Order: sequence, then C-alpha cells, then structure tokens
Amino acid sequence: MRLFIKKLSLLFYCIIISDLSIGQTSLQIESLRCEYISNPLGIDVSQPRFSWNFADSKQRNKTQSAYEIIVSDNMNGIQKMNGNEWTSGKINSNKNINIEYEGKALKPFTRYYWSVKVFDENGTSSKWSNPSWFETAILKSNDWSAKWINDGSKNPADDSDYYKQDRMPLFRKEFSATKKIKSARLYISGLGYYEAYLNGKKIGDHVLDPGFTTYRKEVLYSVYDITGLLTRGKNVAGIMLGNGWWNPLPLKLFGHWDLRDYQQTGRPCVTAEIHIKYKDGSSVKIITDENWLTAPGPVTHNNVYLGEKYDARLEQKNWNITGADNSVWKHAVVTGGPSGIMASQMQPPIRITTVIEPVKIIQAGKDTFIVDMGQNFAGVAQIKVSGKLGRKISLRYGEDLFKNGSLNYLTTVMTQIKKGAINGGPGAPETAWQQDEYTLKGVGTETWNQRFTFHGFRYIEITGWSGKPALEDIRGLRMNSDVQLAGSFACSNEQLNRLHEAIQWTFKSNIFSVQSDCPGREKMGYGADMVVTANAFMYNYDMAQFYRKTVKDFANEQRPEGGITEIAPSTGIDDRGYGDGSGPIGWELAFPYLQKRLYEFYGDKRIIENNYSAVVKQIKFLQSKTVSGLLYWGISDHEALDPKPEAFTSAAFYYHHLKVAEEFAGILNKKQDSIKYGRMANQVKNTIVSKFLVPGTGRFDNATQSAQIIALWYGFSTEKD
Repeated sequence: MRLFIKKLSLLFYCIIISDLSIGQTSLQIESLRCEYISNPLGIDVSQPRFSWNFADSKQRNKTQSAYEIIVSDNMNGIQKMNGNEWTSGKINSNKNINIEYEGKALKPFTRYYWSVKVFDENGTSSKWSNPSWFETAILKSNDWSAKWINDGSKNPADDSDYYKQDRMPLFRKEFSATKKIKSARLYISGLGYYEAYLNGKKIGDHVLDPGFTTYRKEVLYSVYDITGLLTRGKNVAGIMLGNGWWNPLPLKLFGHWDLRDYQQTGRPCVTAEIHIKYKDGSSVKIITDENWLTAPGPVTHNNVYLGEKYDARLEQKNWNITGADNSVWKHAVVTGGPSGIMASQMQPPIRITTVIEPVKIIQAGKDTFIVDMGQNFAGVAQIKVSGKLGRKISLRYGEDLFKNGSLNYLTTVMTQIKKGAINGGPGAPETAWQQDEYTLKGVGTETWNQRFTFHGFRYIEITGWSGKPALEDIRGLRMNSDVQLAGSFACSNEQLNRLHEAIQWTFKSNIFSVQSDCPGREKMGYGADMVVTANAFMYNYDMAQFYRKTVKDFANEQRPEGGITEIAPSTGIDDRGYGDGSGPIGWELAFPYLQKRLYEFYGDKRIIENNYSAVVKQIKFLQSKTVSGLLYWGISDHEALDPKPEAFTSAAFYYHHLKVAEEFAGILNKKQDSIKYGRMANQVKNTIVSKFLVPGTGRFDNATQSAQIIALWYGFSTEKD
C-alpha cells in the first residue's frame, strides 16, 4: 500500500510539473544583437538587422520553428508587448541572424527598444526576451549641422618645416544646461585623432579615435553617452587634437611614397554636436562653429610613426573647466574639413586593454636605462616622474637588444629609414626612431602617456631621468581594437598553449582600426596579410564589424579602372601591381575574400549585395590584364627563401577571384553571372594545369613548398597517384 501511494504521489508530481510547462517552450533567448552589436549606441543603418542566440536548454533537440519581433520607441510599449514601430507577426522560420527591420522609417538620434519571442519545433512559444535597444545617429547627410573647425593655422610650404615645433590645438566651449536633464549625447569626429572632455573629465575610453579611413570618401564619428558628466547650469566642453593619419609628415615610405600624395590631408580639425534632452520634453543642441575658442596646447610634435613630444610647461590652465585665462584664447575658424561622408564608427574602438608591468631595468650608460617590459606588444609607455622645470625625458622603443645591451631599433624604425640607407626626404630624421619626449613642469609627481601615437616594442631606452627610474615608475599600456573573444584553445601540450598565447599577442598588436603587418615599422593594411589570417582571427575573435570596415576601406580605394589597391586605406604602394594604382593579385584578393568570410562566419549577405558591382568591376579589370588567359606577375609567396613561383601563384590567385565571383553571383541568385564566372574559372584552371603541371610527377611549376601547397589548396592536380 505504501509503495502504491509513493508511485501515485510521483505521478501527481509529474502531472503538476507538466502542467506548469504547458504553453511555454524551454528555449531561452539570449545575446540579442543589432548589427552584430549588443545595444549599439549610434548606428546609421536605415534597416538594421537583428540576431539572437539561445541559452543551454535542459531538453535536447530543441529547434526554432518561428519567431516574432516587436520594436518600440519607448520602453513602456515594449513592456506592454506593443511594437508601435514594428510588429513582425509570427514568421515561420528557423533563422535567428540578420533579420531585417521592416517597420516605420527610423528617426535619427533616437533610441528604439526591441524584443523577440520564438516558437519551438512543436509550435510552443517562449517568453518574450528581455528588452534590448539600439540608438540611431546620422541617417541622412542633413541630420548633421555642426561645422568643421580648426585653429586657423596652415601647413608649411616647405617639407623640411613640418619637423619644427607644431603645437596641437585645444578647443573649449562654455554652455549652460538650463533644466533637468533626461539624457545627453556627444557625436564627434576629430582629425587626425582627438580626446574630448566635459567638465575636466575625459569622455569615454576610446584612444586613437577615429579609425583611419580614406578621408575623401568617408570619415568616422563616435557617439558617447555623456548624461552622467553633464550638470545643470554651466558646463565646459574641451577637445584636444592630434595629427593622426589626417596630417602626416611628408615622410617618404621606403624612401619613395609620401602619404600626402595619396590621401586627403589637412590641418587638425574637429566637428561635434552635443544633444541634450530635458525631462520636460524639450531639447537643445550645441555644435562646433566659430563661437568655440581655441588655443595652442602642450603637444608640440606628434606622428603615428615617429612618436610624440609633450611640454608640460605649455599646458593651458583650466583649459577644459571654468576659470581659463581668456586672454590666450581666440575664436575657432570654420574650415572645409574632409570631403568624405560622415559614417558611424561601428567597428570596436581602440582601447587600453591591458596594463603591463616591467620586469627589470638595466643601466646601459651614464644617463641611459633600458626597461624590459617582459613582453612584446603594441601601445605606449606611461611614466611617473618628478624633477626640475624643463628637464626632458626621452623614450625610444625597440623589440630587441644588441649584444652590448643597447637598444636594437632595426626592426621598428619607420619603413627602413635608417642612417646610411633609405632617406625619408627633406627634414626627415636620418633614422626614423619610435621616440617620445616629455618636458617636466617641475610640480610634484607628473604622470604622462602619449595620446596620438602608438609603438611596437618590448624594450624602452630612457634618457634624461633624474636619478634612476624604478619599476613602479613605468607601465606599458597595451592598445588594440577591442574585439571580443569568440573562441579559445587549450591542450595538454604546454608549448602549444604558449604558442597560441603568443599568437594572440601578435594578433592584437596588429589591429588598430586597420589590420596591419606590424605596429612599428609600417602600420598599414596590406591585403594579403588579411587573406592568410582572417580565418584565424574569426575563430578567435568577433570580427564582424572590424572586417566590414576593412571591406569598406578597400571599396573606397577601388581604382577608376576597377583594380583594388595593395593597401587600404592606400598609402600609394603598388608593388607588382596591374597599373592604375592597383595592387598585386594576391593582395587584391582581400576585397572579395573578406566578404566571403563575413558571409560564412556571420551570414552577412548584405556585404556581398552592397559590393557586388565593385567585385564585377574588379573582375573585368583583372580579365583585361590577362595574357593567354592567365595573370603571370605578382609578389607571390612574399617571404619565401626558395625561388618564387610567381607566374603560377598569380594565375592561382586569379582563379580564386573567379571562383569567389561565381559563388557571390549564386548567393545573389544572379544565375547567368554565376554560369559565366564558373566557365571562366574552369577555363583558367585547365590552362593552369596544362601550363604548370609536370605530367606524371605531381609537381607544379618549380615544385617548391609554395608551389605544391598552392596546387593542393586549389585542387589543381588531375593525377590520382
């Protein structure tokens, strides 16, 4: 009888639990994203895309069979399940990425809330997800009313004069917030780089902002929530500018290419808008114009390659708070600025992501110390120092030491500009060191780090220090585009684990809004570097928005005849290219290849749609350069020690372009294009095999490792044994 009662109780318990779960699936929605970003603060997409994921379910084999999305311009609406901007209705689909918004036209500078529920394989719905949000920024060109301003100074007429002292401008604006504040935003782009302040506090945690673009085509701006920094009553906004890539020195890269000949450049300038919404529903906008004030600041030199000089004696007292000396300030000047369109910076910003403590300091001379950071990385050094007014501290950087213990600078000087070797042009230093300099103001302990440059280094050579620096006086600030971890690796072999860790340091040292080849010597976005590493980057990090920006960089640099540049943004280098400023065939591949990877990893079809006409134009250009159906010249395996199979690899990379074009046409349902590119690819493959395969041997071309790997990768071999 007791056993019967226990079984009956268990049955009732199961019935009760079953009843509780009726009408609701165990699928739990999480990781809501809009345009691949969680709660993006400023997007400029008129039809943003939504994505979500699922938490681990206690039940197996659960699937989504349908979804429903609601979007509202207020939180109350979402909480009441009222999508006043868009209600999708139940959509029978298992798709949970890149769901396009199809509601009312979005308004600029507006926050929208959204929620989603899904239905499982039995048609049972989930709970509505916790609300997520996105904010729009500029959606049309006339949404922006601020003007570009600068300090009215001009660049020198003679190249050699660029290397003289050039104090970077400061800007300030006093304004009042007259009512109770609901929210406030700053929309800003300062070229080349900027730091923005409100009431003496730095706004946000971005560094080296905005990202490098082809300024004549596109200029990025950032959006900050400044509600917590704003006070009712008087406020002071302050902006400090640096040269960045917008105002480069006339240094000749590798003794040949002057960036100023290939990019739109100018004096440092800024455009910004502060939008304040009051609790009573009214709003006000403060914009950059001639009513802002400007004065020279303490940054006396700055360059992304050579470094930065800061003279603390030249600091303007109270420059970004009340109480500034008005006698040294004058009105800003409205300027033309760059010609490119304003675009929201949606790729991860550059941030200080790690603070590194030095492991030892060695005295290498009477007034020379070598700081070993214990790790090669990209970023800057922060120093804490005290001393007399006017004392100058010099910091030089390198990745290694010579046998005598002195700094080995050979791998990090700008594009091999060294004494007795390559000349950088009139006024350029004989050796293009990575070097910073700080001049003390002589008041207590002074803490400083560079704002408008970055270096690649492990060792720092310090001269001019009063006494001997201590370990606690030096810190390394590792910087990189703050991409989020998406994958990890660990195994029982400690050497492999250490190798993986070293690779991560290398990866992060080379993402500063562009993916570079190195953070010291060149800092440029070479296409082939991305082709060989994009997969690895994507397995390790969320690169969705970073590589979308890269694709746009290459699209912005497409040459008039259709070729793609070797580097984007372009610095003029076109080694073994195909004319009209285009790059070598393997480097041009980055443009379609990254689109393919974005589609495969993130389902991004829009990137292919937006760039298909550019890919078609590129293919036509390459086809026009063929000889007997193939392309025969390029850089090939760039660092190979063996003779390079240049003609073979160039033909293979041309084949790769055609295969990607065939795939893109298929994805976009352009059947005739797909057939055409497929036929072209097959013809090229057959010609490659006919010309480069040594019959009966399995050998291609010169049969080096490079040649054989390429043949295997592309499946060129027709021989079974």
